[in-house]
Amino acid sequence: MSYVSSFEASDREQIILAHLPQVNLIATRMHRRCPLQVEIDDLISVGTLGLIQAVDRFRPERGCLLKTLAEHRIRGAILDYLRKLDPLSRSARRFVKERDRAALRLQSELGRMPERAELAHALGLSIERYRKLEWAVPAAQAVSLDDMDRPFCA
Repeated sequence: MSYVSSFEASDREQIILAHLPQVNLIATRMHRRCPLQVEIDDLISVGTLGLIQAVDRFRPERGCLLKTLAEHRIRGAILDYLRKLDPLSRSARRFVKERDRAALRLQSELGRMPERAELAHALGLSIERYRKLEWAVPAAQAVSLDDMDRPFCA
């Protein structure tokens, strides 16, 4: 779908430049929750593309503020970029988070590391299903040898 910009070319450039601090703010906030290998400059670049898309698609007659539309487009562009970088699917990522939370809870309750069967039970999974999910995760969480000296962050 093609949109004709609501702004003249010179206005468009000024509007984009005026909203760049918004891109930097959103990218910085999102970068804090990212793994170490994700560069802030990459998030800013992708966020800037989202801002340009927002400016090009902005229609004042729709009653939405450009700042609001820009925030959604910037954040969406950055999230899309981060999802492409993530080797795990959303369901696998959810499994890892739930497994890790259950492991911490069980470890504090039991006073030791929980066994697979205990984790599977805590997650409401059969041991077979748990093993299949667990088996699929490590292959996708391969770490670069260059990153071995850095602490793991997920």
